[in-house]
Amino acid sequence: MIRYRDANELDIPVLVSLDKLLFPYSPWSSSQYREEISSPTRHFIVALDDAKNIIGCAGVFAPGGTAADILTVGVIPEHRGQGIARALMALITEWAKMQGSNAMMLEVKIDNLEAISLYESLGYLKLNIRKDYFGSGLDALVMRKDLT
Repeated sequence: MIRYRDANELDIPVLVSLDKLLFPYSPWSSSQYREEISSPTRHFIVALDDAKNIIGCAGVFAPGGTAADILTVGVIPEHRGQGIARALMALITEWAKMQGSNAMMLEVKIDNLEAISLYESLGYLKLNIRKDYFGSGLDALVMRKDLT
């Protein structure tokens, strides 16, 4: 059974390793995660397997009164297709709503069709393309979902 909980500073080494696996083109450092997790306008959730290993995570920046920005969503390959990313999205969206966010924004690699399909199924609309967002030649699709 998959369980979810708020991320904390003790999770940072695992989150950095996950980032290197899931996003090798732009992984976050320990100091980036430390700064993000400690901020009151940001919220990170981890997904745990039966052995309490972190198998996925999601983070959101929600300053309130405006659109929230999804910072990261990822699930290790062997646990994909089980609804974990969908559950993580629901949890960070709920938190953003409680902060007063009126919409959710995200950037996803334009070739990540599995993620784009998930986001569309959750009501996200395609807005535009950001050239080289994830690095040279790595464009991002910008997507948005209104919460009001």
